[in-house]
Amino acid sequence: MPRETRDQVDQPGAILHIVCRGNNQQKIFRHIRDYKKFLNILGEVKKEFPFYLYSYNLLPNHYHLEIEVRDVSISKIMHRINTLYAIYFKHRYYHTGHLFQDRFYASLIGRESYFWEVGRYIDLNAVRAGLVKKPEDYRWSSYSVYCNKFYDGKLIDRDRFLGYHGDKDLERARVAYLEFVEEGLKEKKKPKWLKSQKFV
Repeated sequence: MPRETRDQVDQPGAILHIVCRGNNQQKIFRHIRDYKKFLNILGEVKKEFPFYLYSYNLLPNHYHLEIEVRDVSISKIMHRINTLYAIYFKHRYYHTGHLFQDRFYASLIGRESYFWEVGRYIDLNAVRAGLVKKPEDYRWSSYSVYCNKFYDGKLIDRDRFLGYHGDKDLERARVAYLEFVEEGLKEKKKPKWLKSQKFV
């Protein structure tokens, strides 16, 4: 990979689509408590190394995140998240060897280009994987945060995400995002922008 691309990914203010997979496609979430533990770790690391989190989807053998980096590099953030979770997983299941495939994959996202499209793609991942028929039925996705009119803002930075839409009325923007996700359910092919994403 070109070094300048890696440097861009690690720059403060970068908005990124993160994908992390289990080694050899193995499950990294085996039980409800595993999903809960990962989300707890995500929240802990967010306090330790502040960043903005807009979307997540945890599937049995991989996960997606949409993150905006602040002062700490994404490499440091992801190393912390994956290290803490790997330690938990190895102790719980007496697992040996690598839990994750490589380190993680990251692709830069532009605010003005497909910022919401990445959020929608992430929120619809469980549907595309055949785990549920509707995104709101999947427990381990950020979509439920956008479905609820009232939200405490603890893990997902919902208002900031909705604010990028350009509508000052955040409730109207929230409804617009739900409609946008619903439209995505009708698409049978992978989005065109996905093919142009360059992961490093």
